[in-house]
Amino acid sequence: MNALRTLPILNRPSRPASPAPATVQSTTANGTSVAPGDKPRSRSLSRQVADKVSSLSTNANGTVPAANGSMPPPATTQPSQPLTKKISPPASRTATPRSSSAALPVANTETGPAGGYMDVIGLRLNDVVNKASAGVDFKARKGFKKASGLAVGEAVVKELPQPPCDAYLMRAVLRAAVRSLSIYSTRLESLLLSALTDTSFVSPLNLSAPSATSHPLNPVQYFALSVAHAAWETCETLEQTLETGKWPKFVAETLRPVMDKMDLVVSKVVQPMMFGLKRDLVASLSRTEGISPPGVKTVGLASIPAPTNAAPQPAAAQPASRLTKEFSGSGAPRQLVIPPPLQHFASRVDGARKIFEIIAKPCADDGEVWVTGVMVAVIWKGICILAEKGSAPLGSRPPSPSSVARALSGLGKEKEKEPTVAASPSLQGVTAKLASSLSINPSRSASRAPSPPRQNGKLHPTTHSLLSLEGLVKRLVSGLVQPPSPTDDADEHIAREALSEALEALQSFRVIASAMHSGMAPSSRILASARRLRDDVEDHAEDELDDAMEDLQDVILFTVLSRQANIVLAGVPGLDSEKGEARIRHPSDIWGWTMQEYERQVLPGFSTADEWGRRVAVAIKGEVEQVLSHLVSLSASRGEKVSRGDRLGEAVEWVKAVGVACDAKCGVKVADAV
Repeated sequence: MNALRTLPILNRPSRPASPAPATVQSTTANGTSVAPGDKPRSRSLSRQVADKVSSLSTNANGTVPAANGSMPPPATTQPSQPLTKKISPPASRTATPRSSSAALPVANTETGPAGGYMDVIGLRLNDVVNKASAGVDFKARKGFKKASGLAVGEAVVKELPQPPCDAYLMRAVLRAAVRSLSIYSTRLESLLLSALTDTSFVSPLNLSAPSATSHPLNPVQYFALSVAHAAWETCETLEQTLETGKWPKFVAETLRPVMDKMDLVVSKVVQPMMFGLKRDLVASLSRTEGISPPGVKTVGLASIPAPTNAAPQPAAAQPASRLTKEFSGSGAPRQLVIPPPLQHFASRVDGARKIFEIIAKPCADDGEVWVTGVMVAVIWKGICILAEKGSAPLGSRPPSPSSVARALSGLGKEKEKEPTVAASPSLQGVTAKLASSLSINPSRSASRAPSPPRQNGKLHPTTHSLLSLEGLVKRLVSGLVQPPSPTDDADEHIAREALSEALEALQSFRVIASAMHSGMAPSSRILASARRLRDDVEDHAEDELDDAMEDLQDVILFTVLSRQANIVLAGVPGLDSEKGEARIRHPSDIWGWTMQEYERQVLPGFSTADEWGRRVAVAIKGEVEQVLSHLVSLSASRGEKVSRGDRLGEAVEWVKAVGVACDAKCGVKVADAV
């Protein structure tokens, strides 16, 4: 029925009269035939409405209507609009051509004042569409002006009758609005087609550091983006109007098809750009050799402020002790020197942020979804690379057992100290800018020379890389995606929750890495945390570590603990590495997969990794049990009890930590891992 109502039946001219019947029929005053013995046939509702409007206008002009309520035919007919400017509605012509000798029909009540009112609405909307599209030219690379699409959407909303109103009037206005919106969407599609078929549209985005002469997008990409923003503005205006809930259901059903067309226009532009940006950022994480040219100068960022776990707070709300810890002796914000594995990624952070500001920032919640889709993939890739390969550059030689033994000889003897900080006089501008972006107060004395870097505390390379990656990610998304709030709609702001969970996973990895590589007896500390997680026991002094062990994805936790256990096992004398006594095999080796296939199957994203957690635990269960049995046999052959202080005892604790983690996270019990 709705499809039938959309047809312009009221604007069609009346069909020719049928031949007179053989019998004589009586008619009423307005020409309606009445069969003998029957009552006069009632007129259609649309004709009654038109006659009522005609009678009201006639009474207003002082003319007395006829007895049947219809207006007498006027002497001359004045068209309401010039014929050259009047837009003919679709399918309004008759199926057969008119005879040249037939006279023009007299003005009908169906195309009278009611039809003229709808024509005026259509003309107004078409005029708004023409103004929005004025000056847009692909050849001249002139795109839509800002808020042009917003004006189209607001004009449509303004023409809709405010509910409660007559349903027939609402449908008539909707038909006029849909005709204008269809013209608008067709223009958007035709303009976009020229941009999408241009080879410059698929050119790589410019992620170099923004400058006065460089632009992140080329002219074709800017033009296509203006078309997408215009379509988004119109669609978002209509969407917000429908979300108020005061409009009948058929309003959304009528507008939805044309809104879907505009959504398609947006996706054809935004999706390729976001995909290219994500691909470039993810690839830059894999390039761990850095991009510094010959010489001392570093391309891109050289250092970042050390990130904090606490949420950003106003300066007045932060305690004085917290502020004291965030500054060095010279009053400058503490800096983390970006390690070589992340220099290539760091050189693209400012350029990527500029692209986010151009593409996503004007689009509110939808823009947050686009940014989150890119950054979640970037965070996950960084976690996987640091979990699988650590912070060593690609292509570096693995350490020999002797070097591992020397490196582990001093493990656990250092006290846990503050992170290393570094600053440079040439980076004062970067320091001040990064300090504001990460909610760190600026320097108390900009003219004062910074203090030399401290050498009494040193971060492990993996912890250093995780801290740097966390700071770069926060710099990239700060202000573009708001932190989640309890008042947020769960469905509307799901992107905020997703990004927050990804950052929590990165922070959890950093906390675990810091506990594994600092302090006294890190193996005992990790094993105790895994046991508390398995037994559901709380220790308020270790809440941060226990929460991190629980929040980090199972696959990543097993990989990190197994990798550390293998490093320690390589330094235990008496174990035969060729027989597999000194190594927990990787799940890809157990299943006979290549590393690329393992990454594609198990590590494509957060959700897929969660599904594979138990299968990975089942796969490494046998490996953990086998290594533990070899360690017990080695201890028995020596005739001495395993203690925490020696290398063998430390290896036992790391291997047990892997087994206890399998039990705590996935319920896979490992023999002798208690």
